Amino acid sequence: MKRIALSILWLLIPAMTLAQTYSNANLSGKYSFQFATPSYDTWFKTFSCPTNSSVTFTATGSTTTTMVTYGVATFDGSGNISFSATNSGKLNATASANTMSVTWNSSCQVTSVNAGHVVYMPTSNQTATGTYSVKSNGTGTLTITGGKGNLTLQLAATDSAGISNTVMLITTQANGSSIGAGIAVHQ
Repeated sequence: MKRIALSILWLLIPAMTLAQTYSNANLSGKYSFQFATPSYDTWFKTFSCPTNSSVTFTATGSTTTTMVTYGVATFDGSGNISFSATNSGKLNATASANTMSVTWNSSCQVTSVNAGHVVYMPTSNQTATGTYSVKSNGTGTLTITGGKGNLTLQLAATDSAGISNTVMLITTQANGSSIGAGIAVHQ
């Protein structure tokens, strides 16, 4: 048994000494990416009684949804990034509120509420630039210019040329908002 344990240890030592050391140069070229952020969206509308406008009722609708961003990012190997992306799944609160209705009785009491349904904004396209920094352990940060977001990076699957083929992406927004996650794959 001791002989087997020593054999395994001798096999692991060379692998541990060959551990990958990362830098900005490991991110170079074009990467297809997809990023998703779950959210709990609400919409509301205030209705007035048809026979007495001083009596109002505010109805609320809600849903859990996911906003998805996908596109192509170009890393220069020196800490700069540019990307073009498509965003979909963003709530249109006004249009969602306009799907709601309230039924009143003759005494201006609400008898039924239709909370409506979610309506999304049309997909939108964007381009942006930013910077990134990779630590020697393969983790890093990506900052989109103009305060539009920060991501944490985790590099993986580095090829023989030293380019990371896969990048895990994650973000936590301030004030307890949802966590988003995604992946980028070298083209």
